[in-house]
Amino acid sequence: MVDAEAIQEEQLTFDADLVEADIKPYYWVNQSNALINMRQNLSINERRLLYALVSLVQPEHKDFKTYTLQTKELAHLFGISETGFYERIREVVQGLNNKPLSIQRTENNKLVIDDIYWVQRASYKEGQIKIKLSEDLAQFLLNLKSYTKYQLYNVLQLRSEYSWRIYELLKEREPWHQRIIKVKELRNLLGIPDDKLKLMKNFRSVVLEKAKKEISEKTDIRFEYEVHKKIGRTIDSFIFYIYKNTNNIETNLSEEAIDYDIQLMLSRLVSNGVRREKAVEIIKKYHPKYIEDNLRYVMRMDNKALGNVAGYIVKAIENNYADVSYEVESNDNPLYKLAIGNVASRIKELTSKDIKELEELYDHFIMMIQKVNPETKADIDELVRERERVLFNKFDSINQYRIDNRLPPISESDLEKTKVIQLYKKWYENHIDEMPF
Repeated sequence: MVDAEAIQEEQLTFDADLVEADIKPYYWVNQSNALINMRQNLSINERRLLYALVSLVQPEHKDFKTYTLQTKELAHLFGISETGFYERIREVVQGLNNKPLSIQRTENNKLVIDDIYWVQRASYKEGQIKIKLSEDLAQFLLNLKSYTKYQLYNVLQLRSEYSWRIYELLKEREPWHQRIIKVKELRNLLGIPDDKLKLMKNFRSVVLEKAKKEISEKTDIRFEYEVHKKIGRTIDSFIFYIYKNTNNIETNLSEEAIDYDIQLMLSRLVSNGVRREKAVEIIKKYHPKYIEDNLRYVMRMDNKALGNVAGYIVKAIENNYADVSYEVESNDNPLYKLAIGNVASRIKELTSKDIKELEELYDHFIMMIQKVNPETKADIDELVRERERVLFNKFDSINQYRIDNRLPPISESDLEKTKVIQLYKKWYENHIDEMPF
């Protein structure tokens, strides 16, 4: 007999971390280089759904959430017809989990194959889907030190899964401007069976030439390629030359997308202890990619050994510890410069509002405590406990709003001159493991 209470308890657990997701084409996909370099054979719609979910995850996040997605919005995001999409979405999820990642390892001198599934759980009702990524994917998407990133718009328009995979493989090596790949390795990474596209002429036409054309037309990079090595008359490897696709980058710039990027970068700097004013100063001075690469350089290191992580991040950016070779100065796009000021003003205004509300709550309890007879110590102690509970709830609310809106968290430096600083420190110590970064 089915245990109804157990099912209900499981459902409550499933919904406990539920987030209403609103996916934008300019969201960033961050994934480990290890994942990029594993064999995959997903269909184009399976990849669209998977990486729409991945775009909701940041590399410093500590766990996965359960997302509610509207199927109508997904269809629009994917650029396909809404008709019948709700019925197809379940097939897409099932298709994902029918094609697990297979990882080979050795255990006691014996070969072990681990199958890792993409989706942990999905629930469907008319017009929407609740879905959570498999916890086994955490090693490839969470707490990342070395990863490749690209914006969703680059891949959602692609019609070939081969184009998507080649884009990722080249994007990983973009800073080095080239990549050499053996034909056998490339076929494996693209999930092409041995009995398909056996003739090099067909392989080049269906895979390489199509990818070259489609990637050039739709993404932020383009590539050329040539034979790198032959064994006899057989092509052993190709070398790919990777270039920025400036026209497409400019085409996809918008005020909304730039605002998002600035907020994200501010969040990453502030969450790692950089004072908000200093973070704004850095973003005004340096190019986003320059900041990103130097921040990533620090994040790969042992934070305990660094001591003052925030101070080291600032030094890394100011002295280019990552040895970034491209432009250092801030983006000259006027939209970008305008957005920095707008975002900084909005966050400053929001922080002032949050501080005012926190101090009003604190003053309310001070007033109540002053009205209590000093001899009734138990009543005073109860008010002190209640003040802590109410202020902690307010910190929770502020923190969640900022997480949901990808804004920098309120920090100790924001509150250091306020009445609530000691309560904040106590709250932060209790919640540090739950923080998104």
